[in-house]
Amino acid sequence: MTQAREITALKKLVRASNFLATSQIYLKKNVLHKRPLEHGDIKPRLLGHWGTCPGINFVYAHVNRLIVKNQRPFLYLVGPGHGFPAVQANLFIEGSLSHYYPDIIPYNEDGIVDICKKFSAAYGYPSHANPEAPGQILEGGELGYSLSVGFGAVLDNPNLIATVLVGDGEAETGPLAASWYANRLINPATDGAVLPIVHINGYKISGPTRMGRMSHEELDLEFRGLGYHPIIVDDQEEGDVYVTMAEAMDKAYGIINDVQTRARNGEDVEKPRWPVILMRTAKGWTGVSEDNGNKLEGNCDSHQVIVNKCATNKEHLEALDGWLASYKFDELYKQDAHGHLTFDKDIQSLLPPKELCCGRQHLSYGGEVVRALNNPDLNKLSYGPEVPRGHRGFSMNKMGEWMREAFKLNRDQRNLRIFSPDETYSNQLQAVFEETDRAWQWPIEEWDKDMARDGRVLELLSENLLFGMLHGYTVTGRHGMFPTYESFSQVISSMADQYCKYVYASQGVHFRKPLPSCNVVLSSLLERQDHNGYSHQNPSFLGAMLEKHPKITSAYLPADANSTLVYTEKAYAGRDKLNILVAGKKELPQWLNLEEARKQAKDGVMVWDFASDDNPDVILAACGDYVTQEAMAALVLIREMLPRVRVRFVSVTELTSSGLGSLEFQAQPWLMDEIFTEDKGVVFNYHGYPNTIKKLIFDYKGCKRFRIKGYEEEGSTTTPFDMGVRNGTSRFHLVIDMAYKLFQQGIIDEPQHVDITTDMLQRLVDHNNYIKVHGVDPKHIEDWVWTR
Repeated sequence: MTQAREITALKKLVRASNFLATSQIYLKKNVLHKRPLEHGDIKPRLLGHWGTCPGINFVYAHVNRLIVKNQRPFLYLVGPGHGFPAVQANLFIEGSLSHYYPDIIPYNEDGIVDICKKFSAAYGYPSHANPEAPGQILEGGELGYSLSVGFGAVLDNPNLIATVLVGDGEAETGPLAASWYANRLINPATDGAVLPIVHINGYKISGPTRMGRMSHEELDLEFRGLGYHPIIVDDQEEGDVYVTMAEAMDKAYGIINDVQTRARNGEDVEKPRWPVILMRTAKGWTGVSEDNGNKLEGNCDSHQVIVNKCATNKEHLEALDGWLASYKFDELYKQDAHGHLTFDKDIQSLLPPKELCCGRQHLSYGGEVVRALNNPDLNKLSYGPEVPRGHRGFSMNKMGEWMREAFKLNRDQRNLRIFSPDETYSNQLQAVFEETDRAWQWPIEEWDKDMARDGRVLELLSENLLFGMLHGYTVTGRHGMFPTYESFSQVISSMADQYCKYVYASQGVHFRKPLPSCNVVLSSLLERQDHNGYSHQNPSFLGAMLEKHPKITSAYLPADANSTLVYTEKAYAGRDKLNILVAGKKELPQWLNLEEARKQAKDGVMVWDFASDDNPDVILAACGDYVTQEAMAALVLIREMLPRVRVRFVSVTELTSSGLGSLEFQAQPWLMDEIFTEDKGVVFNYHGYPNTIKKLIFDYKGCKRFRIKGYEEEGSTTTPFDMGVRNGTSRFHLVIDMAYKLFQQGIIDEPQHVDITTDMLQRLVDHNNYIKVHGVDPKHIEDWVWTR
């Protein structure tokens, strides 16, 4: 095809998609503009964002041209939030909507009527990208995640190119700003490529963008400093911007192809300079240029719905009528008497083969086949039956060994990664480096540890970047882990929320496959952040995620290393979920053998018979590893002081927003009475905020019997045991609370209650005095060993 013919086709395709985007925003009737508009044609509520749509359509057309020319798979991710009418227009033109929704959106005029009438209407189509739309892999409602998700999608997909349209307003967000650093992690030999296109239309909702006021030289210097090869396209410069953009896309593709070819031929391409296109086109391009003397096209006032009084204002209606007429949409398609719709031949020349259409990209639905991991043998990794109960061991080290074996067993599948913003060593997962390395494409010095071009562990100190990459990796059908310091996981709380919304909205969408779970591992827990101080003590992420849908989000708080192994396996076996695993990295007692750990993981709640009495007088429960140690120490103390009192110990290792334990356990509400009895007092020691558990048991009729202990937002630079003391989760506090419950029930008398309470309070005073003098916890605390 000649260049002139290509440019003509591009302009026609953009005209068609601009028309359809505009019609979706404004019209409920006469959506094909077959007669002059009337006030009754206008929707009662005009919702949507016009300003970004022309740029989205312009880039979509140019991506199609590259696909047709090179016959290579592309994803198209749209960062600018509410530009969905443009995306939907193109999905209709290329036939993807009619492929997946043949009865609802047929490929004819009725289909166009459907997408226009239902856009931003009640129970219709959202104003931003969404899982119901073909080809989409992220919710577009919150800005800043597009580029990192694109980088995650191309990992281990060597033929894929993800074109990511980044809005210049979006580019000001923290997550997006950090995402540029992912060029250090993408291996041109084994991964695909991301082609970022920054749409510099100059404005946000009501003001200019930073990039919009930068010169070409400043933009060039910034992106060269970030390690990219910038290519600038400007509609204000001489020449046809369609020609300039086509040349820019060809140049960018050529750079990608050159880098990948050299790397795949064995060359060590150090610090590859991937292309980025910096595209200046006017906000609201081809729309109404001005209204009542106010500039619209090329100004922030075109951001949302322009001429927005069309339903009542004659001048606005006439402006919209002329605007729609300018696209001459009736010249671009025809429909025969049988209802068969055909677009102009030039437009057809830019529509890729069906299997290469952006809306039909199989990776956007979870991949062709989501492959389950080959799981390590837990019998070889666990602490075996020869290890006595109470023997000390390490949970995170065992998780690292599980991951090492998983990397080994899935080496050929290349479907497993670790995304680690806080160093993998710091979270005690270093066993993985016996099998793989950290990915790094920039210079590697001879003294650098565990770094290689093709490493499976991705490390950069940006939670936003790496969680976004994990999102892109899992929604394209692969498995990943995001281990981070518990205290700073809140950084990605909103991102995790968006991920959960994406997964939840995907349920019931017939063409979407179940996705591997997104697994967040919280370590460096608050109980052992005594040395780092108050700033590192924060279990908020756990509580926030336990507000999400119980079928989508589960929190696993294994009490020991064997349970950690079992829950790691369970997390990776899950589908369409976000799992949170909470495990300490310090040495702790080991309570369960592998068989017991598997049994507990089934329900997420279990009475530990080895530590419990029949017909209990009081219940002691714990959820979390460090708090379990304290609860078991309290159990020893209470039995020493009150040998005739009968205590049941309950371990809780799974939480969802609907209650304690797994969903299977929660489906049998009578089990709560079986576990916690119908009338005995319960002292519950919890790793996070007490209010989290209070909300989860609110509907349980016996909730008033519970005394919930947990993190009370008290902390400082102190000793490990003093962290529990400050928050009332220490063994001494638990004994005080159990004594009070026993006194309330008439099991012990007042003198006994007073004696026990006085004794425990004195021990707390003695401990406080000791650590002020010695700076460490006393040996009987630090070296405590459980005995039955």
